[in-house]
Amino acid sequence: MTQADRNSLALFYSDIRKVDPLSREEETRLARLWRDHGDREAAKTLVVANLPGVAAIAREYRHFGLQEMDLIQEGTMGLMHAVKRFDPDRGFRLMTYASWWIRAAIHDFILHSWSIVKLGTNKLQRRIFAGLQKARNAIAAMDGTHAETVAEEYGIDSKAYQEVASSFLQRDVSLDAPRPDGEALVEQLPDDFNASPETLVAEADWEDARERHLRLALAQLPERDRYIIMQRHLSEPAATLKELSEELGVSIERVRQLEKRAMKKMKEALTADS
Repeated sequence: MTQADRNSLALFYSDIRKVDPLSREEETRLARLWRDHGDREAAKTLVVANLPGVAAIAREYRHFGLQEMDLIQEGTMGLMHAVKRFDPDRGFRLMTYASWWIRAAIHDFILHSWSIVKLGTNKLQRRIFAGLQKARNAIAAMDGTHAETVAEEYGIDSKAYQEVASSFLQRDVSLDAPRPDGEALVEQLPDDFNASPETLVAEADWEDARERHLRLALAQLPERDRYIIMQRHLSEPAATLKELSEELGVSIERVRQLEKRAMKKMKEALTADS
C-alpha cells in the first residue's frame, strides 16, 4: 500500500468515526421513507450510517492480497443493494440484512480478482465459494432472492425454507453488538493507520509463531487423528462427523472420540510449548 493509499484510508476511517449510529426507530422511519416515497436523502443517510459496518466486515478480508479501500468500495455496493431492497417491516435491523449483501459483494470481488491476488490453493478457493453460498442462502431467507433455487437444494419449497432459515437469522446487528469473538463490530476499526515498523514486524512474528506451534502440535498426532482435525477444523467447508465416519469406516461416535482425544493432545502440546 502506498503512502497515498494509507492517507486516503486513514481519512476515510476518520470520517466514518464521526458518524452517529441510527436508533431502530429512526432507521425504520428512514427505510419507510425510501421504500414508500423514494426519498433519496433517507437512503443516503441509511448508507452513510452503516459505512462503519462495511469497513469492519471488509477488514476481515484484508489478508487476501487486495487493497482494503477496494474491499470497502465493493462492500459499499453491497450495502447500497441492501438498502434498495430492505423491508423494515420484516423485523430485521438493516445491518443484519446488509451484512450478507456486503459479504456476497466482497466474495464476488475476490473471485473476480483471483488472477490478480494469485491465492492459488483449492482450500482458499473453496473457502470463498462457501462464504459466497452462505451469504446468498441468507439473502434468500430474508428477502426471497433466488429462494426457490436455494430451497430446492434442501428438498423443500421456498416458503418453508424462508420460515426455517429466518428463525436462525432473526437478530439485531449493530456496531456495538458483541460478535462471536467477543469484540464489538466497531472495535475492529483501526485506531491508527500509522503503525510503526516494529508493530508490523511483531504482528507478523506472532502470526508465524502461532502457525508454527500449530504445525508442531499437529505433527505429534497419529495420522488418522491428524486427518480428522484437519478435516473438522482446518478445512472449508468443514467435514461432518457422518462424512468422516463413512470415509474412515468407523462409527460417528468413534470419530467424535478420536476428535476429542486429538484436541486434548494438541492442547497439552501447545501448553507445554508455550
